[in-house]
Amino acid sequence: MFLSSVRQALAALLVAVLVSACGGSGSSAPPPAGGITVTPGDGTATISWVTVPGVKYWLFYAPASTISTKDWINTPGSRALMDVTSPYVLTGLANGYTYSFSVNGRNGDGPGGDGSPVVSVVPRPAGGTWSAPAMLGSNTLRSITYGTSTADSLGYYLAVGDSGATFKSSNGLTFSAVAPASSSTLNAATYTLGKFIAVGAGGTITYGTDLSTWTVAASGTTQSLNAIASSGSLAIVVGNGGTARSSADGVLWTPVTLPTTQNLYGITYSSAGVWMAVGAAGTVLTSTDGANWVAQVTGTTADLNAVAVQAVSSYVYVATGNNGTIIRSTDNGASWFQQTSTTTANLTAVSPTSSQFLAIGTGGAVVTSPDGVTWTSRTSGTSANLMAVIGGLSQYVAVGQGGIAINSQ
Repeated sequence: MFLSSVRQALAALLVAVLVSACGGSGSSAPPPAGGITVTPGDGTATISWVTVPGVKYWLFYAPASTISTKDWINTPGSRALMDVTSPYVLTGLANGYTYSFSVNGRNGDGPGGDGSPVVSVVPRPAGGTWSAPAMLGSNTLRSITYGTSTADSLGYYLAVGDSGATFKSSNGLTFSAVAPASSSTLNAATYTLGKFIAVGAGGTITYGTDLSTWTVAASGTTQSLNAIASSGSLAIVVGNGGTARSSADGVLWTPVTLPTTQNLYGITYSSAGVWMAVGAAGTVLTSTDGANWVAQVTGTTADLNAVAVQAVSSYVYVATGNNGTIIRSTDNGASWFQQTSTTTANLTAVSPTSSQFLAIGTGGAVVTSPDGVTWTSRTSGTSANLMAVIGGLSQYVAVGQGGIAINSQ
């Protein structure tokens, strides 16, 4: 802790020295015309301003109600970022705390001019406000994942759905159609084992690495496959009639025997080493090796459509289902407690981040919770049925009925 404080102090002192040293060649510049705009995000803030060619801009910020570009070093926790460009996305902020920002400019190596008027914002988890719906074709999209394409080594969102509808996006906002992953309806997709894997109707399993070429894998079943999860070294898919398959490479799949014949709609894996699958009539199954499974008592007979785990200081599991059903477990699925969800919609998917759970459902339902206990309804801007959601990269992307896609940052 002491060494960390010393390093931070030295870094601040170095910047202060640079600030005072600048002035040998060049001059100060006026602050950005019209000031700066700061948009809070999930642990982030995006700072924008009108730039002038040739002017170098420095960004000053602090976890405080104000900051001065002249004596910023005296504000605890303050930072100065040199030669930034607009818009600048600042990450690593703490949600729920006030941060203040100011920008000044200089010509060449001149001293910094006056700072722009201070703007203060409070970063907050995404999911509270959503973009206007975009329509990706007309087929319902049932799953969305994120992974790296070998075509260009870049990260992409992949959305799949009815009749093999397949779309990609580099930012979660603008999507484009790519080669269909299958002609069958695809219910779930993930990125694992170095490839994108999608599963669906009639026992379909298909995989690819570049979002343009897909290969069909033999599943050995004609049952609908509804969900897929991975531990990083093993992938497991579950489906109707208690069907399950596992694979260590995404290519060769072997049967897994489960203690149920109920349809299974969701599956997840936690770093605690626990697999968890959920399905019809309140079914919850758990496993510590992916091969041997145990049925758990949940206290509900509602169909459970999805399950997710949040790992912060402990492991919290949340399963969501029909008629607004939400159940929660903190002991790896051994015991479950029903929660009040503030909605009667069928909750089709749930996504965890380090700060909250977010669940979506029919009629455009969106509910969020910091702990899986207290839930708040959000306005999604659509009445379409939402079928899948993914959180991360400081945003959520949800897809659903009729090719709808919405985004929250």
